Amino acid sequence: MEFRFYCDESHNGNPKNPETLTISGFFSDQLTWKQVEESWVQINARYGVSRFHATALNHGKEQYLGWSKEQRIKYSSELLEVVECQKARLVAYNCGIRADAYRRIISEAGQTKLGHPWFACFKSCIAMITAHMETLPLDYCLSVTVERGSGFDEMALSFFDQLAANACFPHRHRLKACEIATPSQTVGLQLADLMAYEYFRRLRDQDSIMRVPLQRIRSSSNYVEGFFGEDTLKRLKEGIETAACGPGELVIIPTLY
Repeated sequence: MEFRFYCDESHNGNPKNPETLTISGFFSDQLTWKQVEESWVQINARYGVSRFHATALNHGKEQYLGWSKEQRIKYSSELLEVVECQKARLVAYNCGIRADAYRRIISEAGQTKLGHPWFACFKSCIAMITAHMETLPLDYCLSVTVERGSGFDEMALSFFDQLAANACFPHRHRLKACEIATPSQTVGLQLADLMAYEYFRRLRDQDSIMRVPLQRIRSSSNYVEGFFGEDTLKRLKEGIETAACGPGELVIIPTLY
């Protein structure tokens, strides 16, 4: 049986050397994804939207130009209901990193072992998912879809293959394939865009009240999060730098703080 994780990244600063970077998305089985896609597409069609785009919606741009705030809230609320009605069948996975702190705190040798901030977060999400899958039969596998043209898409394919061949990664037998698609083609990436936007906003605005969409996702779905914050990186520094592994082979699931 195949499960799929649709993921998207969000970051600020230079994409190749971001200040903060997050990877977020939703994980589920094929039947659940089929139900989600049917409902999601119907809502988009009813509102005359070709595909959901969180940043454009929240700024009233592109397809949402001229929409009132009430209309934008109603549209997003209906989409969130699609997520909520699946309950625990949809699992949100998130990992973030203070990439500027990572480059400052961890030595170059340590960064070589853990990898680019995108890869560090990607590996952590995959590790969280596959660790949870170990309660399932051995033939249950994971495929991952990332967005085409994101700036990290080609990188994702090589990183996935590297992780699947990593003898240091105990759950590599669960990994099946990594694919690239566009949100217009693949509804799951639209949900990943929603999750990535809300999770990044939460990290950026942690002193503010949690936004309603994230509250609704956290209360209705299984929600998993890891974070390479400054304190966490300082705590992990010695272990990262002294790890006995090759380039990119180190996989860590970080705590939140």
